[in-house]
Amino acid sequence: MECPSCQFENREGAKFCGKCRTKLLRICPECKSEHSPENLFCDECGAYLQAEGRKRTDPLAVEDVDWMEADFGVTSTLTEKSTQSIVIRLAILDSGRQIEFPLSKEITFGRLDAASATFPDIDLTPDKGLEKGVSRRHAKITRKGNDLFLEDLGSVNGTFLNGKRLTPYLPHALKDKDEVRLSRILMRIHLT
Repeated sequence: MECPSCQFENREGAKFCGKCRTKLLRICPECKSEHSPENLFCDECGAYLQAEGRKRTDPLAVEDVDWMEADFGVTSTLTEKSTQSIVIRLAILDSGRQIEFPLSKEITFGRLDAASATFPDIDLTPDKGLEKGVSRRHAKITRKGNDLFLEDLGSVNGTFLNGKRLTPYLPHALKDKDEVRLSRILMRIHLT
């Protein structure tokens, strides 16, 4: 970890610079908040705090994933609707709230937080999102042609599809009547 004051390269996990004794902090790449060197994830947004100068693997964009249909047998859930507007109806089982929204490209789920400029498309704060562990930027649904994909955005408490925890930043095919759980908020997806 490089010292911001003297540029001395310190050992990974050091709390103070070995040369000038400046306190070392990790800066979140997403929200720019400061954290101690032992933190692996941002307390504010849940992003992974990689060491400076270290290369990381960037997640693939949905448009770049051309191998899913061939290898995993993903079939279109929305036949002949690629040019039409898709409407997703979301039933939040705990609160009973129903949300209906059109999906053209992507929709994000999380908790609204004006202080950190986090404004998800679907705000789960009214459904006790904070108390139930929903991250500010928790998950998203994206559309590629006729197919929909659910992706965890590196949330702290996880995103689950039909009971299976999703690997962060890896899109998973979404079908009508799938059960989605964001931390402890359970919902059912209906596609029309």
